[in-house]
Order: sequence, then C-alpha cells, then structure tokens
Amino acid sequence: MLQDLDQLAARIGQLVQRTRQLHAERDALRARLNETEAEQHVLKQRAAEREAEIVTLQSKLQEHDGAVSVMLEQAQQAEVALREQLARETSERQSLESRFSARETELQGNLQTRDTELQRLRVAATSARERIDAVLARLPGAPSGEQH
Repeated sequence: MLQDLDQLAARIGQLVQRTRQLHAERDALRARLNETEAEQHVLKQRAAEREAEIVTLQSKLQEHDGAVSVMLEQAQQAEVALREQLARETSERQSLESRFSARETELQGNLQTRDTELQRLRVAATSARERIDAVLARLPGAPSGEQH
C-alpha cells in the first residue's frame, strides 16, 4: 500500500511537473502568438501604407498619362502647324525664286539691249566725230595741220 502511495505520489509529481511544463509551453506559445499578432499588425499597417502609396502612385500615373496625352496631342498639332508653315514658306520661296529668276533674265536682256544700244551710239558718235572733224578741216581758216 505504501508502495502504491509512493507510486501514486510519484505519478502525481510527474503530473504536476507535466502540468507545469504544459503551462510553460502554453505561456511560450501565447508569447509567440502575441509576437506573431504584433508582427501581423505591423505587416498589415505596412501593407495598408503600401496600398495607399500604390493608389497615390496610380492616381499620379493617371494624371501624368493624361498630361502626357495632352502634351503629345499638342506636340502633334504643333508638328502639323509647322509642316503647313514649312510648306507655305517653301512655296513662297520657290515663287520668289521664280520671280527673281524672271526679273534677272529680264534685267540681263535689258542690259544686253542697252549694251548693244551703247555700242551703236559709240559707233555713231565716233562716226559723227569723224564727220565733224572732216567738215571742220574743210572750212576756210582751218589750221593746215588738221587738214588731211
């Protein structure tokens, strides 16, 4: 009987020790659970912050996309306007070059006509001078050195 009581006491001691061990494990698990929950809370906060950043960035991206689209459209309109202006100015330049070329041809023709007229007048002046000199040389009282 005593032996049974000793075994029972040993068994109760083992149960007490096992219970204390289980309480210690439970406390350790609760501490780990609390840490995990705290980490989970921190991670949820970070996730919420990141989600807010993503929403903000998406909003900014949409704004920038809109701004880029507007700027692209403006750039395309400016390009079209510049191409039209270039075409007009090229056409105007070609027109001016044609007019200048025609005017140059006309002026060169006038110059050639005047050169021809000038040559004709020089020949006529030389001929008239020779005739005048011949007439003057035949006049009475003309110096004899000039008569030929």
